[in-house]
Amino acid sequence: MIPRFSKRFERDSSGLESLFTLSEKKDAISFAGGYPAEELFPKEELDAAFLKRSELTDNSVYQYSSALGYEPLRAKIRTYAKKNGIDCEIENIMITQGAQQGINFLADLFLDVGDCMAVEAPTYIGALEAFAARSPEFYEIEMQDDGLNLDQLEEVCKHHQLKMLYTVPNFQNPTGICMSLAKRKRLAKMASQYDFLVIEDDPYRELRYEGVGLPSIKSFDMSGNVVTLGSCSKILSPALRTGWLIADETLMNALKNLRLASDCNPSSVVGQMIDEYLEDNDINEHIEEINDLYRDRRDAMIDGLKRYLPEECNFTEPLGGFFIWLELPEDVVAQEILDNYGDVTFIESSTLFPVSHRRNCMRLNFTGVNDEEIEEGCRRLGDAIKETLYERISAK
Repeated sequence: MIPRFSKRFERDSSGLESLFTLSEKKDAISFAGGYPAEELFPKEELDAAFLKRSELTDNSVYQYSSALGYEPLRAKIRTYAKKNGIDCEIENIMITQGAQQGINFLADLFLDVGDCMAVEAPTYIGALEAFAARSPEFYEIEMQDDGLNLDQLEEVCKHHQLKMLYTVPNFQNPTGICMSLAKRKRLAKMASQYDFLVIEDDPYRELRYEGVGLPSIKSFDMSGNVVTLGSCSKILSPALRTGWLIADETLMNALKNLRLASDCNPSSVVGQMIDEYLEDNDINEHIEEINDLYRDRRDAMIDGLKRYLPEECNFTEPLGGFFIWLELPEDVVAQEILDNYGDVTFIESSTLFPVSHRRNCMRLNFTGVNDEEIEEGCRRLGDAIKETLYERISAK
């Protein structure tokens, strides 16, 4: 008989596991997973980049590499970061196994049991599970139309020694909300004033369908209290498992030591493949193609929800990203709809609120489904919600 698992892993199930299970459910239309559209993966170009780089290099391509990752790729990320207002050096950038690894590194580095941790309410389930494994004391900061409620956050800071805040400022997962410029500036200032770390998770930045992009929170950081995470998963391919982390020197030195005790270094093979792709292709043209398709799918889902949902429901109309957030009447449990009407799937909200566990909301993904699936899925969802509301009225 094997020994008992550590307390960090005593949980019976994972919210992420449920997400993937719902996304792959047969005979159902899935609005559950945050999946990119497979038809947009630049397979031919990535294949060509891999073969070309393999032919141009010697055996060293398969050798150990820097803990920070392939330097020419980091140089390209530095150029990209400067476009978003971040003034950094190559040494301030670490290539990670997706942004998720960056979240885990920061959780390992900073969180002890009982530390104060603030998150947006609701927030991304993958980050929440990474933090929850370290058993912090969570504080939920409600989302407003222009991002998290900084007045509420400041009240937390005045009464507790906050150690870390996690935020997705651009087209937040799961609400789709974009943080305003004024709040980005204020949050960076607050992090310095109250001595807490801001984790700025920014995988959806380039997926903007309307308006003009805003500077990174990190661009307003004057004290090293903001760390930015980025990812190739939404603009190239999730299977590449490549993201990045940008931090100031002192923090990066600690992260390098943590990295060496974890997986030593990211894959140089994948790093060189992506670097070659960026040498030979216009990534901005590819992103424009992505945005054209996703804009149409977003519009199709908004139209479908307006057409089929009862008037008791409210939902966001995001300017970019992957998700629409739908709120049901307070006494309706989203999980019951999922259980009773399984022919359309979504992410119910209770796992996205670490303290309140609100149950009357759902996250809907529009990027991984086509127009026909969106139309039929919205119809099925609308029918299921109407039937649920009718049953509750009849029972009274």
